[in-house]
Amino acid sequence: MNTFLRVALVLVLVVAVIIVVRLVARWQKPPHPPLDLDGLGDRPGVVIFTSTDCSTCVEAMRTVGGVSAPIREVTWELEPHLFDQYHVEAVPLIVVLDRTGRSTMFETGAPRRSRYAKAVRAAGINS
Repeated sequence: MNTFLRVALVLVLVVAVIIVVRLVARWQKPPHPPLDLDGLGDRPGVVIFTSTDCSTCVEAMRTVGGVSAPIREVTWELEPHLFDQYHVEAVPLIVVLDRTGRSTMFETGAPRRSRYAKAVRAAGINS
């Protein structure tokens, strides 16, 4: 194999690795520190932290609203003290709680509808 083909092959492999790394990074959501939502929202039910200038929040609310469950939306512009109280660091933050207050889903970003529906069922919410 001549030198040109070797260099071309190495460049193609490097570009492929960069593309794969970027795709994986896009799919992974940054973890949010755990929080205790004692006294916030219905049990079982859903608590979603949002902001009015968050486009991903709109998508998340569509997903959350598409499955029948009691929902408590906490919006930064209306209730900033709750963001401070519960140490919310990113929006949208979706927490699905079962009857005991245990989280069956704790996710930042817009969740997949199937994953959200599964968490709602696991929480004992009839959807």
